[in-house]
Amino acid sequence: MGYFSFIRAEFRFLLFGFLMMGLSNFGQTFFIALYSEYFRDAFALTNTQFGGLYSAVTLASAVCLLYSGKLIDRWRLPVFAGMTLIGLALACLVIFLAQELWMLALGLFMLRQFGQGLSSHTGMTATSRAYQKNRGRATALVQLGYAGFEGFFPVMAITLMALYGWQQSWLVFGVFLALVALPLLVFMSRFEPQAKERQDAAPAASVDRAHVLRDRRFYLVLPLYVAPPFLLTGMFFHQIVLAEERGWSLALLAGAFSLYAGMKIAASLVSGIVVDRITALRALPFSSIPLILAFASLLLPPETFGIYAPFVYLGLCGLNLGMIGPVSGGLWPELFGTQHLGAIRSLTSPIAIFGTAAAPVLFGVAIDAGFDFQTIAFGCACFVGLAALLAFAAGRDTLSNTFEGGPHD
Repeated sequence: MGYFSFIRAEFRFLLFGFLMMGLSNFGQTFFIALYSEYFRDAFALTNTQFGGLYSAVTLASAVCLLYSGKLIDRWRLPVFAGMTLIGLALACLVIFLAQELWMLALGLFMLRQFGQGLSSHTGMTATSRAYQKNRGRATALVQLGYAGFEGFFPVMAITLMALYGWQQSWLVFGVFLALVALPLLVFMSRFEPQAKERQDAAPAASVDRAHVLRDRRFYLVLPLYVAPPFLLTGMFFHQIVLAEERGWSLALLAGAFSLYAGMKIAASLVSGIVVDRITALRALPFSSIPLILAFASLLLPPETFGIYAPFVYLGLCGLNLGMIGPVSGGLWPELFGTQHLGAIRSLTSPIAIFGTAAAPVLFGVAIDAGFDFQTIAFGCACFVGLAALLAFAAGRDTLSNTFEGGPHD
C-alpha cells in the first residue's frame, strides 16, 4: 500500500499519533531552552545551576517513565492519552504560577514527563502496535509530527512572549491543551484499530519486560538503538566548538541545519517503505552507514569539501536520524510482540534519555581534556561500527533461531 492510499484509509488515527508526537515539543529541550534566560533571571540561577536542575528533573522523569509508560498496556488509549494531556496542561499551568524554585522544578519535571516522555511514548507506541504490514509507513508519518511542530513552536513561543510576557505564554499553552488538544485527541484516539484486528495482524505471542531483559538480542541491538541520540546530542550540544575548530561560520552552520531537517524528513518516508519490505531488524545495521560517514567526514582536512563541509556532515546526520525513526518504531514489536509494547518502550526510552543527559557532560570532559573533534569523531565512528556489527548478529540470531524464546510479528 502506498503512502497516499494508506493515509486516506487511516488518516484519523495517523493524525492522532502525528499530533501526540508534535505536542511532545512542549517538553523538548529546544523549546524549554527558549525560556532559559527568563527562568534564570526570575529565580536567580546561574547557567550551571539551571543546567544542574534541568538534568536532575530529566533523569527523574526518565526513572518515572519506567513505571508510567507501561500503563498504556493496561489502560484504554483514550484514558491514557487524556491523562497524558491533562498532565501536560497542568505542567504549563505550574510554570505559569511558579513563584518559588520548587514550583519551577515541579513544572519542568512535569513538562519532561508528560511532554518529552509520555506524549511521544503515546504516539509511537499506539502507532507501532496498531499496524503490522504498514508499521514502517505509519511510524514514518507519525514521526513527522515532531519535525513539523519543531519548526512552528519557536515562532509561536516568541510571538506570545512578545504579546503577553514569558510567564503568561504558559497560561495560553495550558488553556489550549485543556480546551482544544485534550477533547480533540481523546476523540481521535477512539479510531485505534480494535484489539482483535491487531491480534489478527500479529498472531505471534508477546512477551513481557522480564523476558526482554533475558533475551540476548535486546543487548545486541541496544547499542545501535542508543548511539544516534547519545552521540549526536553530544556533538550538537558542542557544535559551536566544532564549528570554530573546522572554520565554519555560524551562518553556514545554520544553513546546513536546513538540509539536515529536509534529509531527516525524506529519509523517514523512504525508510518507512524499506522497513515494511525487509523488516526493521534487517534495516537497523544499514541505518548506521550515514552516521559513520558523517563522523568520517570530520576525519578529513577541514578544506576537503570547502563551504559544503557542514552540509555534508549535517546532511548525513539528518539521513541517519530519518532512518532511525521508522526502524526504532518497528524494532521492538518485531522482536517482542505488541501486547506489552508500552512496558518495553518505557524501558528503552529512559535508556536513551539517560544517554542524552550524559552526552553533553561526557563530550565536554573530552574537549576540556584536549581531544579535538577529529579524535572524538574517530571514536564515535568506531563505536557505531561495532554497534552495527552487534545489531547484525541479532538479526542472524533471529534467522537461525538460536535464541531462547522471543516472538516476532
